[in-house]
Amino acid sequence: MTTLDHYHHPKDQQYSLAYVTQDRDEITSCGKDALIERYDLDETVFVLYTNQGTSGTIDDIDENFEDALDEMSPDDRTITVRLLQIFEEIIKEKELEEAEKLEIYKQIELDRIPAAVERVDWDQAAVDVAGQLLSTLILTHALPNANHWTSISMAQWYLESIETGFSFPDFATADYDWKEWVNEYIVESKRILTVRRNTTPFSLLAEWGCDVVKRKNDIEIVLAEYDLDLPQSTAYTYYGDAHIDLCTEFLIESVKRAGHDELIGADGISKAAFVTYLDQTE
Repeated sequence: MTTLDHYHHPKDQQYSLAYVTQDRDEITSCGKDALIERYDLDETVFVLYTNQGTSGTIDDIDENFEDALDEMSPDDRTITVRLLQIFEEIIKEKELEEAEKLEIYKQIELDRIPAAVERVDWDQAAVDVAGQLLSTLILTHALPNANHWTSISMAQWYLESIETGFSFPDFATADYDWKEWVNEYIVESKRILTVRRNTTPFSLLAEWGCDVVKRKNDIEIVLAEYDLDLPQSTAYTYYGDAHIDLCTEFLIESVKRAGHDELIGADGISKAAFVTYLDQTE
C-alpha cells in the first residue's frame, strides 16, 4: 500500500514541513508557531511543521510599494509595475470565479523581482528567454498568491512583444479548453519546487518508508521519481535547471497550440526592447 506523508499540515495548511526525525526528543523547542505529527511508516517518524508566516486574505496585503519601486532602475520598475498590474487583474478574476477572498501566507516582496529579472539571459531564442523569465519569476515567489498565473502572463507579454497577435487564452477562468494541460505543467512545476527545497528530508522519509509526499491542493509527489541523493546546494541548481526546461517546454507547446510555430525559431529581444514595448502598451 502506498504510504503518505503530508508536506502541509493536514489540519492547517499555514504550517509546512520543516524537519523530520525518528527521535522525538530531537525536537526540543518548537514554539507556539509549530506543530508536530507522528507517522507510522516502515519506521516511526516525527515531522515538525512550522508556520509559513502571514495569514489572512488579499485585503490584508500591505500596498505601500513606493519605497521599493524608488530603489529600482527604470527598466526594473517598469517590469515590476506591469507584474503588479497582471497580479491584480488575475486576483480580481479568481475572486469573481470563486466568490470569496483569496488567502495569503506572506506579503508581496517587490524587492525580489529585480534580482529575478537579472538572472534572465536575454540573448537567446524567444521561447528560451520567455521560459527563463517564466521560471525565474516563479522561483522568486515574490507574490502571496497566483505566482504561476502571473508569471505565465508576463511570459505572454514577452512573446507578444516579438509576434504581434500572439496570445494565450484567459487562464484565470474555468471555461476554456486549455485548462487541463496547462494545469499539468503547473502541478509538475510545484512538485519540482517542493523537491528542490527538500531533498534532504524527502530522502530520509523515503529511507524510512514513505512513498508519496502530499502537498496542498492534493498534489502528490512520488519520491521514487526524483533524484533525492543530492546536497541541498546541488539540488537547487539541478532542479532549477529542470524547472527552466519545464517552463520552456510549456511555452513551446503554448505557441504551437496558439498557431504561432514561427515563434519557436524566432530570436529574442533585449530587456531594454521589452521594457520599451511594455511602456508603449500601457
